[in-house]
Amino acid sequence: MTDDESASVQRPAAVSRAATAFGRAGSGRAGDVADPVRAQWRAELAAVGGRSPLLHFADAPSTRIELSTTHPGGLARFITGQTTLLSQLIRDDVALRAARVAADNVTAKGLELSTTRGIDSVRLGIGLASWSGASTNGADGGEFCAPILLRPLAIRRHGRDFELKLRGATVLNPALATALERQFGLVLDPEAFVALSNADGSFKPNAVIDQLRALTGHLADFSVQPRLVVSSFAEVAPQLTADAFDLEHPVLDALAGNATARWSLEEAAAPVEPVDSDHRDPSTDVLLLDADSEQELVIAQIAAGNSLVVKTMPGTGGTQTIVNALGALVGQNKRVLVVSPRRATLRGIAQRLADIGLSGAAVAPSTLRRDVVRSIARNERAHQPNLGEVDEALVRLRSVLLDYRGSLSRPDDELGVSVVAGVIKI
Repeated sequence: MTDDESASVQRPAAVSRAATAFGRAGSGRAGDVADPVRAQWRAELAAVGGRSPLLHFADAPSTRIELSTTHPGGLARFITGQTTLLSQLIRDDVALRAARVAADNVTAKGLELSTTRGIDSVRLGIGLASWSGASTNGADGGEFCAPILLRPLAIRRHGRDFELKLRGATVLNPALATALERQFGLVLDPEAFVALSNADGSFKPNAVIDQLRALTGHLADFSVQPRLVVSSFAEVAPQLTADAFDLEHPVLDALAGNATARWSLEEAAAPVEPVDSDHRDPSTDVLLLDADSEQELVIAQIAAGNSLVVKTMPGTGGTQTIVNALGALVGQNKRVLVVSPRRATLRGIAQRLADIGLSGAAVAPSTLRRDVVRSIARNERAHQPNLGEVDEALVRLRSVLLDYRGSLSRPDDELGVSVVAGVIKI
C-alpha cells in the first residue's frame, strides 16, 4: 500500500462471502501403496505443538504478561520500539510481582523454543477475539480465543527485572483470518487491518478493535477485547503440513513402503571406496577439515550421490564430517540445503566454515544480506594457490614416514618379531 492508501484506508478491511472448502493433499497417483503412510505423516505433522495458541490462547496470569493497564510513560516508550523495563510499564507492586512471574515463564519458554527448535515465538498480542464455534479443520473446535494482531518481541532478564523491545512488523493473526473465513465467511484483508493500526504514523490499535467489532457484531457470543498481552504464540503445524503437501520423492516413497521405489534406490546405489590417504595424489585431497578413514568413507558416499543415514555420538566429529560433505558437494557446483532441529547446530556449522575462511559460504534466511556481502567480499579476495611444491614435499615426507612405519612393523629376520610387536608385548 502507498502512504496515501495507508492514511485513508480506501479498501475495506473485510468482506463477507461463502466459506470455501479446502481439499486435502494427494499424491496424484491412484492406488499408491505409500498413500496411507503419507496420510499418517501429514496427520502427525498437523498434531505437532498441540492446540494452536493463535486460536486457543490460554488466557491465564501465568502464561501472559498483561500490558492493557500500563503506565502511560512506559507504554509510549515501549510502543515506539525502545527497550523498556517491565517495571517501567507496570508500577503497581502487586501487579508487577504477578507480571514478573509470567515474564519468567514466557522468557523460559521462548528461550527453549529458540535454542532447541529455532522458533522465535514471543509476540505482543494486540486485541483478543473470543467466540464459540465449530471445528476449522476437523480437530480444533469449541471455545476460541485468538489475538488479532501480532508483533515480534524480544524479552530478556535484566537483574530482577525484564527488558522488553518490539521488533519487526505488525501482522494480522493468520489463524484468526482463516478461522473467520471458514466459520463465518468473513474475509479479512491483512494489509488493511495493519494499516488501521498505523493510520497517521502512530500506533493506535483501537481502530482495529472497532473494525472487527463492526464486522462481527451480528455474531452471537463473539467478543473483541482491547487487550495487550505478551506471550508465546508458536504455531508450527500449518507450515509443516504445507511443506508436506507433495511428498512424492524416491527416498520418501521407499520409506513409506513402496517396493518399487525401494528397489530403484537399491539398484541406483553405487558404493565407492575412497583411496587410502597414504597413497592418493595430494592434488585430489580437497577436504576442508581433517577426517579419519570412517569419515572419509561417509563423505565419499555423499559425493557419489548415494543416499545414506549416519548416526554419530556427540564429540565424534559429526559437525566436521558435515562441513567436509558440504565442501565436496559445493565443489561439484551443487547447492546444499542444511536443516536441523536445533539452531545451535546450524550456527556451529556456519562457525566451522568461518573458522577456515569461508564465511558467507553458508547463508541463512535471517542473515541473508550480510552473508551474501561476506561471500562476495571473500570471493573478490580469493586467489588460486600454487600447491605444486607443497604437494611434492608432502609426497617425499609421506614416503619417508611410510618406510619408517614399515620398518617398525617388519619382523626381524633372526628374532621373528617386529619392534611394534615387542613394544606391545612389553
